[in-house]
Amino acid sequence: MRLAWLAALALLLSFDVSLNIARAEDEPADESSSEEAPDPWLGCWSRVYDATHLAKHPKQAVTALTLSIESREPSGDSDPGPYLAKIAGTFRDKRDIYVMPSGGRCVVTGAAKDHLSCVTDGFFVGKFELAPAAKNMKIVLQGSDEHIALVPGVDTASFVLLSPDNPEHSLFLLNPAAAKICGQ
Repeated sequence: MRLAWLAALALLLSFDVSLNIARAEDEPADESSSEEAPDPWLGCWSRVYDATHLAKHPKQAVTALTLSIESREPSGDSDPGPYLAKIAGTFRDKRDIYVMPSGGRCVVTGAAKDHLSCVTDGFFVGKFELAPAAKNMKIVLQGSDEHIALVPGVDTASFVLLSPDNPEHSLFLLNPAAAKICGQ
C-alpha cells in the first residue's frame, strides 16, 4: 500500500512539473529581464604590421598599435560621461612599448553619431578621432591640430608624436582583438 501511495505521489509531482514547464513555454518572456545590446564602442583592437607592409611604407615608424576603449564614467544623471581610450604602440628601431600617459577622453560625435572625438590632457595635450569600419576601428588624424603622443614608460622626454604631418601616420586600421591583448 505504501508503495502505491509513493507511486501516485511521484506521478502527481511529475505531472505538476511538466504542466509548469508547458506553461512557462507558452508565456512570453519577461521584457524587463532582457539584456541591453552591448555597447559597440567598447573593446580592444590591435594590429601588427608585417615586414611586407613596412617595406611598402618606409616612412611609417609604427610597427604595432593597440587600442582599448573602456566604459563611460557618468558625470551626472543626464550625461553618460566620456569613454576612455588607451593607445599603445611599438616603433621601428625602438625596443620599448609606448603608451598614452593618461588616455584620451572620447565623446560620440558626427551627424550620424558614427565616430568618437577624443582629447588627451596633461603635458601631452592631443586630439584624434576613432571611427568604426565594420568590426574594425580606425584611428584618424586629419587636422593640423590632431596628434597623439606616446611615451615609453615614465621617460616623457623620449615621446613619439603621431600626426598627419607624416601621411603614413594619419590613418590606422585596427582589427578586433581579445581583451587580454589590451590588458583587460
